[in-house]
Amino acid sequence: MNKNQLVSACSFFILLFIQHSVSAQYFPNYDIELLKGSVAFKMPWVGGLNNPQFSAADLNNDGISDLVIFDKTGKRLLTFTNTGTSGIVDYHYAPKYEKNFPKMDSWCLLLDFNCDNIADIFTHTTLGTKVYKGYYNSDNELCFSSYSKLLKFLSITGPLNILITSVDIPAFCDIDNDNDIDILTFEQGGGWIDFYQNMSQEMGYGCDSFKYELIENCWGSMYEPSNQEAKWLNQPCPWRMEELQPLINNENKNPKAGGTRHTGSTTLAFDNDGDGDKEIILGDISFSDLVYLTNGGSITAALLTSQDTAFPNYSVPANIDYFPASFYLDLDNDNANDIVAAPNTENGQTDVACSWFYKNIGTTNNGTFIYQTDSFLTNDMIDVGSGAAPVFVDLNNDSLVDLLITNRNSYGTNSTIAYLENVGIDTLPVYKLITRNWMNLSALNLKGLYPAFGDLNNDGKKEMVLGNENGTILYYQNIGGGANLPDNFVLTNPAYFTIDVGSFSTPAIVDANADGKLDLVIGEENGSLNFCRNNGTVTTPDFSNIQTSFGNVIIQQNGSVVGFSVPCFVKLNNASTLTLLVGCEGGNVFQYTDIETNIAGTFTLTDSSYSDIQVGSFSTPSAADINADGIPEIAVGNYRGGVTVYDTSTAHNYTATINYTNDWMYELYPNPATDFITVKTNHEISKAEIFDPLGRKLYSHVVNEKKEFQFNTSQLSPALYVIKLTGAKGNCSIKFVKN
Repeated sequence: MNKNQLVSACSFFILLFIQHSVSAQYFPNYDIELLKGSVAFKMPWVGGLNNPQFSAADLNNDGISDLVIFDKTGKRLLTFTNTGTSGIVDYHYAPKYEKNFPKMDSWCLLLDFNCDNIADIFTHTTLGTKVYKGYYNSDNELCFSSYSKLLKFLSITGPLNILITSVDIPAFCDIDNDNDIDILTFEQGGGWIDFYQNMSQEMGYGCDSFKYELIENCWGSMYEPSNQEAKWLNQPCPWRMEELQPLINNENKNPKAGGTRHTGSTTLAFDNDGDGDKEIILGDISFSDLVYLTNGGSITAALLTSQDTAFPNYSVPANIDYFPASFYLDLDNDNANDIVAAPNTENGQTDVACSWFYKNIGTTNNGTFIYQTDSFLTNDMIDVGSGAAPVFVDLNNDSLVDLLITNRNSYGTNSTIAYLENVGIDTLPVYKLITRNWMNLSALNLKGLYPAFGDLNNDGKKEMVLGNENGTILYYQNIGGGANLPDNFVLTNPAYFTIDVGSFSTPAIVDANADGKLDLVIGEENGSLNFCRNNGTVTTPDFSNIQTSFGNVIIQQNGSVVGFSVPCFVKLNNASTLTLLVGCEGGNVFQYTDIETNIAGTFTLTDSSYSDIQVGSFSTPSAADINADGIPEIAVGNYRGGVTVYDTSTAHNYTATINYTNDWMYELYPNPATDFITVKTNHEISKAEIFDPLGRKLYSHVVNEKKEFQFNTSQLSPALYVIKLTGAKGNCSIKFVKN
């Protein structure tokens, strides 16, 4: 069995052990072909992009800069290897490197701060900025260890955290050209740029330390007003707070009234004219354009003297609705850094055209940036907007399972449904994108469309029910269909049985109580499930009665009052009974059993993170056997607008559990295990224990402060188990599967 690396950091407490049904482990499968016309999508199942942040990093220590994308939507990190040549863009999705990154929030920027030619991480926390130091492991994979929990600056009262909001993106850059990393970021009131100078070199620490001082409160003598795109240049600095107070609410007359400005700016700093000082590109939360400001000052005294308010005005200006951010890296391997721009808000409308690539046809120190595409990388993926939800269904009745992918919205407007026809064979699915607006359902002027299919009148053809943002159900009669004939759905009842579950209804058609009649189970925004028992017949259903809190399913996470439940019923591993998989706002998939005989009771929660599926946010599962192997595949959508397909083949196990706290890291293989399992860690271990699915301790072993050890698993029954490691750094709990 091939080695499957898992890297994780673990908490100081033991995970809650819940009963887990014996089932196959699912892994992402990125190999299923998807055609656009006659041309295959390059990486269709990566999962889409909404708010990408781009950084260069050598992921495999081959001397070539690869690509790291952190998407603010769902806090999802994606890694791509670079196989391009000079002037050629060619990136390939390489998820195996993602396991080596820590969990991050809001923004993530990679750069080398300690002069070792290895990328490091600067990322947001609620109290400031945290730094992770990059290094290469024995397999030449880029990994990270915690270096600085919070960046601080020296004030007159002592060290204080450098506060950067989750909304802003700062500029980490060597502003004074002394080979250490300084910071430009808007002050908390907004309007003025603070310059935090790193005094590490001046104090004799070299480039690998952070010794910040707040040198300027108004770097570049520029003020950013809240009500216009153009910046105010050559502005005097408001050094004395008593001068500010009389001018509050009078911003139009005097820029010193900084307290009235909104908070929300992105900053990119780089030397674009070769004179040593730094130009900047700003994005503003209220506008869709980027503003480029030329530095006409010097390295020691910045002065922003001119601006392009629709950058680049000599090409196609970036028009990102709204709140653009820009990133500076060489995407096409010509040794000249390019620019890529993206929206910096999770509520914007450019959810497909969200990565604007500008090729630098000049040099790194004299750049001219020419528009190439507004869909860099997303052109290579199936990306349907925001809130993708896949639904497997055979629409042309050729015995091959097709795929519909709906969305919450596209470009901030109405919901559409993409139709992917299966044009392969029964054992090898190949999908082809037929349309992005199946049945012209955008004309309904609704968001959150979600279809379900089943033969509700026993005529041998499936009908369609359609959930939506209003919480109601639309009913479509099938006037086509039959053997090898395409289905033809016609809306016949826009308020089916007057069902209303509140908001964002997500129906499933299933015989939930095993009485031979199809029922409706409907998810909703608050995260619960609703059961509409069929009190009619197989030919004339009656869904007039609704049972709320069906199965007492609860999927809200992290204190959220919503859950956005999406139910999927499936018989796993040729089982005779149903398993309920539920997608949720948090991004994982809940698994419940004991369904048919427990309709009025509480279902058994067997896993709150089924198969460790983590797609970012707003997971939406659908299941079907698409390759005739007797085992259903699972497609899971996410809020970034894409879909990932999971199957049980370990050949596709590119990724691993990602759960980082307290800087524990490990390798565990093989997983699933057979006779032995090996664990390697970055911390010395004093004791290792194995717990069964019910939380009972089966095995305890004193490790004697080793970092590598092996368990004999030959006597374990097939199930999910947990290894608990104990050491000086606390406890670490790791899941593994025994075949």
